Amino acid sequence: MLKSFKVNDINELEQLEQKLYESMDKTLLQINSNVSSISSQTLFSKMKFSGIGFDPLDSNRPLNIIEQINQSFTYLASFYALEVLFTEYPELAPFQLNLGTAPGSDIESECGGLAAEVFAAVAPTSNQKLKKDINKVLATDAKLKFVFFICPNFELGRQPQLEKEGVIVWALKGANVI
Repeated sequence: MLKSFKVNDINELEQLEQKLYESMDKTLLQINSNVSSISSQTLFSKMKFSGIGFDPLDSNRPLNIIEQINQSFTYLASFYALEVLFTEYPELAPFQLNLGTAPGSDIESECGGLAAEVFAAVAPTSNQKLKKDINKVLATDAKLKFVFFICPNFELGRQPQLEKEGVIVWALKGANVI
């Protein structure tokens, strides 16, 4: 599956989200089928080292569940960020989405006017993620610069108290589902 591609509109975005949820559902079925038939040590070993999970955008490609969880929430953060951008800045669409290790900003407008970094973490300060992502978008030539994140205990929306040097920081839905 390509990890760098153009997203033209909300409909395409909804299709990507659906693929991600299908992979989550398939993983849940695998866990359920294993949970009562093997020991906890074996189950945890399978979750860490083997394909008990699936690629978030390709439910036919096995992946360890730890990597699936990490990728799924990063991808969801990117999808939720795109929802904001399609709503607030539709004139900048389509957007280039660069997932995982794909080069470039995580989200870029094709016209070059926007660059955004996206992450999901327990806290924005974890591994200095917010600081590093602010610095990354500051290094671009884009006029609009964003960092979007999913972290628990943040009110959804803009976070002016975290903004630096004109980079807009935005908390996304997704972490407060408990």
